[in-house]
Amino acid sequence: MQAVSYNIEDLLYHARPMILIDQVEAYDAEAIQTVVEISEDSPFLEKDRVPAYVGIEYMAQSIAAYSGIKALQAGGVVKIGYLASARNMTLQTAGFKIGEKLEIVAKLVYDEAPMAVFDCQINTNDKMVAAARLNVYQP
Repeated sequence: MQAVSYNIEDLLYHARPMILIDQVEAYDAEAIQTVVEISEDSPFLEKDRVPAYVGIEYMAQSIAAYSGIKALQAGGVVKIGYLASARNMTLQTAGFKIGEKLEIVAKLVYDEAPMAVFDCQINTNDKMVAAARLNVYQP
């Protein structure tokens, strides 16, 4: 994978405060790696943690960033996309604590526009804390 110089705001159809991922670390034709750092300002923070189920949106926004990069590199524009379904979701934690750095990896499994499938994983401290296969739709 290669480093990416795009601003996250340029890659997503979302606007703040609903942009939940902090940055793209790396990208290639088959995968993307993004980062979320949990802080006191993190959306959906409850007490000292973000519930683990919010991880599905971290995964979905990582896929959206992947799509945004592809669109911009092809000379197009960032378009809206939808999370159609999630399969085999596994959560190994109840939540993500303040101070944790989450690394999200989304790997392309199937791409037949307008549908695509990605295997996603969230890691922290080199440990898998969430995983799912996401089906996405971009009209």
